[in-house]
Amino acid sequence: MNTPFRLTLAILLVFAATVSAQDALGPVRDLYASAAYEEALSALGRMKAEAPASELEIDRYRVLCLMALGRGTEADSVIEAMVAADPLYQPSAADAAPRVRTAFNAVRQRVLPGVARSLYLGAKSAYDRKAYAEAIKGLEKTMQVIDTIEAPAKNDLADLRVLASGFLDLSRAASAPPPVAPTPARPETSAPAAAPALPPNTPLVVLKQDLPPMPFSIASLGVGEYRGVVEVQIDDQGNVTTARILQTVHAIYDPILLQAARNWKYEPPRVGGRPTGAIKRVEIVLKP
Repeated sequence: MNTPFRLTLAILLVFAATVSAQDALGPVRDLYASAAYEEALSALGRMKAEAPASELEIDRYRVLCLMALGRGTEADSVIEAMVAADPLYQPSAADAAPRVRTAFNAVRQRVLPGVARSLYLGAKSAYDRKAYAEAIKGLEKTMQVIDTIEAPAKNDLADLRVLASGFLDLSRAASAPPPVAPTPARPETSAPAAAPALPPNTPLVVLKQDLPPMPFSIASLGVGEYRGVVEVQIDDQGNVTTARILQTVHAIYDPILLQAARNWKYEPPRVGGRPTGAIKRVEIVLKP
């Protein structure tokens, strides 16, 4: 980079630190429009430290510059951070070219299932603490995030959405002010108060059920696929207490699978609002 251009960039950075948030990205837009992507990234790095503009806008331009430079892996990392910060954000056609929006959507669809589960766990923790306003906000966001996920990943989260909807109804009911009871005309003949409705029953929901990768020693054999069944016993906290092989997958893979299964995590089913243990059988299909 020649000396006059370095001086110009320094002036632009000083200007960006002092103008309003609306105009702070103006110099970066100019650098991006002139294909000075590396210089734009340097300017964005300074801006992120000084925060003269919204971090979302800064990161959006970082993605544009990284993709223009062919640094797709770094761009994906920035998009992942953006999705974690605001899982409902999606760039509009006016903000990004089609290939950028396609890359953004691909990362969102990969990351959002985990984000939805984390949102649910945080909201459920708030519900257990009787922080109902916080629980309502988190459960509503959980459902909104799930609704933006595409099939087939969305289908895998159907039970989690039902669970979030049920606890959302319970949170709203618990946070609502009690109704004002009318003064009875004849207290001696007033009807007894109706018993409160029991919380709904809810199904077992998978929170973590990752399969270990197939060892190379098995994959190199060239067999079309391996199938088996593992059974796990789950306590009322959603933890796996025991795991056993019902149908062997492969002599080498079975002990690896059992070790992984003991670390799986679930939202236990509820009967009358109370968590209960469960037994789940998982069919395993491995394809080299």
